[in-house]
Amino acid sequence: MKEFGASALEQRMGNLEWIAPRVLIHERVIEKIMEAYPVMPTRFCTIFADRERIEEILRLHHVEITHFFSDIADKEEWGVKGYIDGSQLQKAIKGLSPAVQPVAEKLKEASPGQAYLLRKKRDLAIKDGLNGMTLKITEKVFQDLLAHAVMGVKNKLFKLEEHKEREEMILNAAFLVLKSDVRIFRGKVKETEEKYHSRGLAFSVTGPWPPYNFCPVFGDESGG
Repeated sequence: MKEFGASALEQRMGNLEWIAPRVLIHERVIEKIMEAYPVMPTRFCTIFADRERIEEILRLHHVEITHFFSDIADKEEWGVKGYIDGSQLQKAIKGLSPAVQPVAEKLKEASPGQAYLLRKKRDLAIKDGLNGMTLKITEKVFQDLLAHAVMGVKNKLFKLEEHKEREEMILNAAFLVLKSDVRIFRGKVKETEEKYHSRGLAFSVTGPWPPYNFCPVFGDESGG
């Protein structure tokens, strides 16, 4: 417990070299157990001081825990992420958006002063069009995939260093899928990728993962 005590953890949680291998082991243990049993995963460094604390949690949250295991029976969590190549989609918007085309025509004959203002107006129209189209597509994709899942959630978007600078995450979702429907679900993601690839959007599916996104929350999960 010394290595994982409250004060020790507070100092080490910002140390990537210390935390990364331990998080990996934590995940591997959970995934190994998943091969044989359903699991209710806890966050890394969720530590209970003694057996009595575990028994207390089980007693207080017996109903939620029972419902959770019932909900995930014969199901798996799969993650779907979507990315956009903004430059490629901007080209499509320039040619299709009714808000952009008139401004583009005026630019051809504008004076230098007018051209500056028109370019600002054009760029704003492109940005609005890009945001609007992205929201519309991601919501449609989420709902289409949800039709092949039991439950789905949208998570916070983030940026990973390995992705190109021009790529931006537009969807970070998790779905609880019946094991019998996994092949269909994965096929639907592939269809989605093929449908939107030419517009500068990319979608990928990963899993199965421990069902973190569908676990009940018991308030303070530090263990105590």
